[in-house]
Amino acid sequence: MNDEVLNAEERDLIGQVVSGEILAIFRWGLIVDLGLSRVGLVDVLYIDGDEGYVTGGRVSGYLDVFDEQKEKFILRPVGQTSLAERLRMKGFDV
Repeated sequence: MNDEVLNAEERDLIGQVVSGEILAIFRWGLIVDLGLSRVGLVDVLYIDGDEGYVTGGRVSGYLDVFDEQKEKFILRPVGQTSLAERLRMKGFDV
């Protein structure tokens, strides 16, 4: 990751639990205002139809990584297993 993309405070938040306001809900995920330089994305892989997410609601999750291509922070809800860990459990080397 290019260190110039994120400031030191944002880099220190990677791996931590953060929360924010849901700005939009799409079939591919939730867009979340984290109060940082970029928005967050909760991927649809982590969303269950029964979760009850609503625009303007709050969501918390682990700040897994900053995706430079998407220019978004990737969030994983607390209690969810990361995609990389799911692949490792199936024997993939990631």
